[in-house]
Amino acid sequence: MTTRSVTRATFLSGLVGLGALAVAPDAHAARNADAETFVRDNAARALAALGAASAAQREQQFRQLMGQFADTRRIGLFVLGRYRGALEADPTLRSDWLAAFEQYAIANYQTQFSRFNGASINVSGSEQTSATMVEVISTIRPRGGDPSTVRWKVLRSDHGWRVTDIAVGADALWLSQVQQRIFLRQLDTEFNGDLRLLLADVRERTDSMHRSVIARS
Repeated sequence: MTTRSVTRATFLSGLVGLGALAVAPDAHAARNADAETFVRDNAARALAALGAASAAQREQQFRQLMGQFADTRRIGLFVLGRYRGALEADPTLRSDWLAAFEQYAIANYQTQFSRFNGASINVSGSEQTSATMVEVISTIRPRGGDPSTVRWKVLRSDHGWRVTDIAVGADALWLSQVQQRIFLRQLDTEFNGDLRLLLADVRERTDSMHRSVIARS
């Protein structure tokens, strides 16, 4: 075995190299001002919609904004996990599921954010987690209430930015990931893998959330 002598110059160059590694920034850690602006502006509009004069106005404005803000189609496929392939063989079921899930997701967002009526949003940072995905960190502060941290996963595509997941509060549980676990458990244990039974359940829960929102108005 050949032994290589370590000169002072070699030693110092090694230290420099280690120092460079220690201080080198993560390739994906840079903030993304464009993604931050997208979240701040659209979230502010959605929060403002929650303060509309009538329940009908709130419903219409919030749905319109969230339809532009969130990628409900992508989320709707993600939450099915391994059962997603069943949609490929049945275009009608695929269309029905995506339409129903969009209504469910928007109702779910409205329920999640209803306590932030009249709130303001402050975007404090972001992290580029991949070439097309950014996680935006914000604080939403209701009038007279305690602030909550809200994290947003936003994806850049040919159609612009879209939200693909949201985590509200200190526990930082991503809603789409939680929803996927719930749906998979239902499909595995209640519905024997039948997506049409899940579809009926989602429609029923959407109606229930709508009734709850109206009751609180």
